[in-house]
Amino acid sequence: MVHAMLMESDEYKDTKDFKDTDLYKQCVAAGIVPDTTKETSESWEARLEPPAPELSGTDSEVPMDAGNFLTLNLQIQNMWCPACAWLIETTLTRSKGVVNASCNFSSDRGSVVYDPVKTSPDKIYAAIEKLGYPAADINQKASKSRAEFIRICVTLFLTMNVMMLSWSIYSGFFIELSPHAVQLLAWPVFLMATVVVFYGGYPIHKRALAGITSGFPGMETLVSTGSFSTYTYSLFHFYRGSIHLYFDAASMLILLILTGKMLEQTAKNKISEGLWKFFSLVPQKVRICADQFPRGRYVSIKQLSQGDAFLAEEGEILAADGIVTRGSAVIDESSITGEAKPANVRPQDTVKSGTRIISGKIQITAVKVGEDSILGRMLAIMENSLSEKTAQTQRFEDILKFFVPSVIGFSIVTYFFWMLYGLTSYEAFNRGISVMVISCPCALGIAIPLALVAGVSAAGKKGILVRDFEAFEKVNGLDTIVFDKTGTLTTGKLKVLGMDTANNFPAQKAWQIVHAMEQESDHYIAHTISAFAMAMNLPPLDLEDLTYHSNGISCQYQDKIYCFGSRDFVNKSNPADPSFISFARQGAQVISTVFLAQDDTIVAAVHLGDAMKTGVKTLVADLYKRGLTCYLISGDAERPTLAAGAFVQIPAENAHGGLLPHEKAEFIKTLKQSGKKVAMVGDGVNDAPAMGQSDIAMAVHSGLNPGEGVAAITLMQETPVQIIDFIGLATRVNRKVKQNLIFALVYNIISIPVAAGGFLNPIIAATAMLFSSLSVTCNTLLLVKQESKNKPVS
Repeated sequence: MVHAMLMESDEYKDTKDFKDTDLYKQCVAAGIVPDTTKETSESWEARLEPPAPELSGTDSEVPMDAGNFLTLNLQIQNMWCPACAWLIETTLTRSKGVVNASCNFSSDRGSVVYDPVKTSPDKIYAAIEKLGYPAADINQKASKSRAEFIRICVTLFLTMNVMMLSWSIYSGFFIELSPHAVQLLAWPVFLMATVVVFYGGYPIHKRALAGITSGFPGMETLVSTGSFSTYTYSLFHFYRGSIHLYFDAASMLILLILTGKMLEQTAKNKISEGLWKFFSLVPQKVRICADQFPRGRYVSIKQLSQGDAFLAEEGEILAADGIVTRGSAVIDESSITGEAKPANVRPQDTVKSGTRIISGKIQITAVKVGEDSILGRMLAIMENSLSEKTAQTQRFEDILKFFVPSVIGFSIVTYFFWMLYGLTSYEAFNRGISVMVISCPCALGIAIPLALVAGVSAAGKKGILVRDFEAFEKVNGLDTIVFDKTGTLTTGKLKVLGMDTANNFPAQKAWQIVHAMEQESDHYIAHTISAFAMAMNLPPLDLEDLTYHSNGISCQYQDKIYCFGSRDFVNKSNPADPSFISFARQGAQVISTVFLAQDDTIVAAVHLGDAMKTGVKTLVADLYKRGLTCYLISGDAERPTLAAGAFVQIPAENAHGGLLPHEKAEFIKTLKQSGKKVAMVGDGVNDAPAMGQSDIAMAVHSGLNPGEGVAAITLMQETPVQIIDFIGLATRVNRKVKQNLIFALVYNIISIPVAAGGFLNPIIAATAMLFSSLSVTCNTLLLVKQESKNKPVS
């Protein structure tokens, strides 16, 4: 409890010294918590119930009693390949106090669940940085390391000089050089190459050593082994006075890796740029209004609570979901919905967190804050999706765990094979090193996850929230889409669709009478009709003898009796509907009709129903053009379901009404058993069983939790027309994944035998390796640029 209180305060940012705080000491003095200063750490840990489990893998689950654990989200820099992420995960999971850890190479993000009594964020950061990877808080802007920039500059300068002097030494193969001349040239080369290998290559060697000791060797292991082998080979010949010195190869290998990875990280940052912009939507300060500060005072966002009033003005981003209480403004919700359409807000309007104020100034009462807000839940979902791996990615990563040891083994075999074949030790060594440095586990490792991260980023810009990475892959082979009706194709809200009146009865008079009869009623249909009349600025008439019945209302006006209600209530003598009444409504379905009668004669009929959402008819037509079959299922009656299906041109045999939630799920199951690959589109509430039964579930955001139910994606514009955007995006993402995999596989299949055959030297081999991983990154970057030009369906 003391720890929780300290964490709620902005005064204490870390947990490691919470026992030194005044609050903790006062609690000890008062006997609220026990004094543990005289106890050993072992006895203290033995009294913790239950103890934190010792975990040895990233697949471990957080214990059920996880209320005392905290989660730390962080950004990790300078990861060069997926093996870096495996190394960090393994090291953290084996650390004391860490319950679970996950690290994503493509997004440079990590998440750690830890016990604050046993460890702290500072210790977690230190453990990561000890491996050679700078780590920082997720909200902290990544800084470029000056030391790394100096390292690259020094390496570049010295390597260029090593190369220049090496050419002079190589002239000894064509002209005779005296031993003294060789020594004069070799000593500067040796000294400069030593600085390059040990200083310039320090980050590489450090990660290689950490990878070997943890059992997860990566690209750094190959580069480090290759550079040290070449350096040691050259050192041996240097002491013998030989001109077979290849310090230039060791130096150039280090320079190429540092430079290539810097360029690759730049391209990778552009791919993830959309994600970082999305995560940066959370403001760090909010202007809270209180009695002592009626004009507001800026405080930390952590101090904002439900029910607080806060101000927001032009250029600011709303910190919480809430209700406008004062002022007016023009807002932009494109960061949440992907729809760049400004909207006006006034008192009593609801606003979402993450919304930007274009102009104006408003005061809002916070309804949902922090992780409970729309933006908070969206960020949590994206964090979870970025930390997960698809089955395809996991399969390739499992293969890559054996890739590096296999390459090293094949490199050694290559060396001994050519030695036995009769080549000189230099030529055999050259071919063995070339095999080692030309193989590229990075290209294979980043082929899938990098394209998926680009897809999540592009989807977010379109207002599509991806909860499951596998949603992209599952679009392949999709042939059937099943729509829920209410809330998905229709608005799901009862509204007045219109009024039909007799030729000799003015529509304005009918609305004024109806408004006057319904304005005092507490029935939800009465509220809907009154609101519609008020919106037309029609004042109610003064009625007499207003009487409420079980199925309608009656009154007297200008010596005539008026009745408003059901068909039987207003006119029992004539069951036929008047000819002026039309039940057909374009783009909507009539759910109920309320009649107005004058002296037992029907003079008007008000139609209420559920309007179809804009663009759904075009959506279904586009889906049919793509070769997909559409179905419509609903819990509503058969008649309105068929009417909605007819409007969007779904055949009557594909429209089914009167289905309960479990019957919807059974319908999906039947389609799948017939060999169809099915997507279910619903509002994510009562459609959850059917969505769970489908191959891919798509939720149309209904104003509730955007990640509710089992949806793989959520359409934040609250309209299913975004399905076309997602299917098109998924197709392009899958195409990039396929291209990346084919290139990476073909590269390694061809390059390793070529290097083993002696057609390349180590420098060319290292250059080819860098271009392979860089080409996969740049190919994915093309997807990002393409998506930035594609406008979402509106």
